[in-house]
Amino acid sequence: MKILMYNSVDKEVSYVNAWAAKTGHEVVTLFEPLSVDNVDKAQGFDAVTTQQTTDVPAPIYQKLASYGIKQIALRQVGYDVFDLPAAFSNNIRLSNVAAYSPRAIAEYTLTQLFNILRNNKRFDRAMATGDYTWAAGGQAREIYQLTVAVIGVGRIGTAFAQILHALGAKVLAVDPVYHAQNEAFVEYTTLDDALSRANVISFHTPLNAETQGLADQAFFAKVQPGTIMLNMARGGIVDMAALEAALLSGQLYGAAFDVTPNENEFMDQKQTVAELPENIQRLIQLDNFYLSPHIAFYTNTAIKNMVEIALDDAVIMANGGHTENEILR
Repeated sequence: MKILMYNSVDKEVSYVNAWAAKTGHEVVTLFEPLSVDNVDKAQGFDAVTTQQTTDVPAPIYQKLASYGIKQIALRQVGYDVFDLPAAFSNNIRLSNVAAYSPRAIAEYTLTQLFNILRNNKRFDRAMATGDYTWAAGGQAREIYQLTVAVIGVGRIGTAFAQILHALGAKVLAVDPVYHAQNEAFVEYTTLDDALSRANVISFHTPLNAETQGLADQAFFAKVQPGTIMLNMARGGIVDMAALEAALLSGQLYGAAFDVTPNENEFMDQKQTVAELPENIQRLIQLDNFYLSPHIAFYTNTAIKNMVEIALDDAVIMANGGHTENEILR
């Protein structure tokens, strides 16, 4: 089988080559996301896979179907890039990699929580100017003293909750789906109750109609003053203007984001600060805001699993088979 891999990155290539050698399938890599401008490159292939934050619009599915391609295998969790009605109306089957490495994102979230708790950005900036005093950053809090609201307790949220519990934190779980086994390390509760009790709020939800703009001005008004916010999920969950106001007012002690609503304008690109969106320019100047370039997933284990699972699913679906990772109607 011949597979076209859109938006490949250098770190994937060795895993792609190993998978191709093991399975006997041919994989051709492109270093650009799937778009209306390059969908024609899929002609002559049996299957396609991509990973991207840019949308896959309606005309692409029609084109793929006309080439005899029956699927798109996404090498990531979030599938809000897909136009589901357009895909299904053209009989294009879709899959994602729902569990490439929940620990990778959970551990990165913990890393950023420690950065905020330890005031690392304040200390780093002070030391760069010659200020080596303790007062430059301020006193830290210890994690076992915290109550953490985990909003979205799927694979990633569960992994994060388990780590927090092991470190002694109290973990509140907010999720429409209840898993009894999680009671060993979380307390399930409502969103409003969690916001009123938590010192830390961490998002691990998909972006959908229920979560789009969830953290708005009214949301921030419900949290305790001095709360910490973590978002390694999807940028659209948080109203960035409301976030900025909460950071400036002290309603939030600090925040760490690996995603933003407008990240396609600058993520995975080299730009000067002056070229960044104005709100991002302001936010990154704050001592209590941490922004990273969508790298929470970026470990060797995660990259290997993303490649292998997506390619396996591409073959399965192209052959008319079924995979547990298929996105159903």
